[in-house]
Amino acid sequence: MNRFLAKLGTRVDTWGGAKKMDQFRSGWPAHTSTDVKFHRSAMVQYRFREAGSGPTIIFTVDPPMTLEVYGPLIDLFSRHYRVVAVELPAMGFSAVRSAYAFGFRETNDELASFIRDVCGENNIFAFSCAASLAALDIAFRMPKLASSLCLIQAGGTEAFAIWKAARDPKRVLARPIVGQLAMKRMAPRRMPQWYNLSVGRKEKLDYFCSCAEHSFERGAMWSLASAYQLYLNQTEELPRPSQPILSMWGAADGSHPITNIHSLARLYNDVKCITFDHLGHTPELEEPELVLTAIREFLDQQ
Repeated sequence: MNRFLAKLGTRVDTWGGAKKMDQFRSGWPAHTSTDVKFHRSAMVQYRFREAGSGPTIIFTVDPPMTLEVYGPLIDLFSRHYRVVAVELPAMGFSAVRSAYAFGFRETNDELASFIRDVCGENNIFAFSCAASLAALDIAFRMPKLASSLCLIQAGGTEAFAIWKAARDPKRVLARPIVGQLAMKRMAPRRMPQWYNLSVGRKEKLDYFCSCAEHSFERGAMWSLASAYQLYLNQTEELPRPSQPILSMWGAADGSHPITNIHSLARLYNDVKCITFDHLGHTPELEEPELVLTAIREFLDQQ
């Protein structure tokens, strides 16, 4: 990929980042819940929610979801844990500086700085989808930050290459500038289609779509093209972290090919697998009680 074009493409998603930081911190995104907070690192102003006490469990928000749909999960998990749910760089309302380039190691190091500053050490990583790659990388390189990995719709780099090809068969999102501009235009229309494909409990569709529509109307980001082109350009499989790994999978997720189900167990030894047949891409939001039980039982066995 032409580096100049790739960098130019990311500017579509990072333009006006400093202004967005100010707007998000003082506007609607700051007031949707009493537990909304912001943390500014070198490149990112993270928006997150925090509640509860005890061991810290970190959920990464999988766009086009935003923090607004995490209330029931936070209410439930905060009875047992200190819960931190964070929107990823250039997703939702986590605005980035113009120099942010969506690189794999760059993004993971940025997220690790948030974890270190806000969450401390020995956290439970409940990362979802492509963010599971960040969980694996951070846990291996910075093992003090993670005590265990409870990953959702997770896979290795090959699994996400397969997923990426399936979700962008015409390679529109893979093209610098064209992909970013197309995503800006398509995001509100693509969002209901994405939910219909990925959500298992269809009665949740109206709620998820309504929350996303409100967020998009107020400036929420879904920088999928830049993530496709740069973050998911990782080719080598990551080393297995030393921490215990739980793979949770919603089998009613139509967005992942069947070959990706629990692919972590084929990649690494000693991965515990739990399948939720009736749930989709975000089982932690569709039925948080089941996910809480699975995580607590897994951690009790460690």
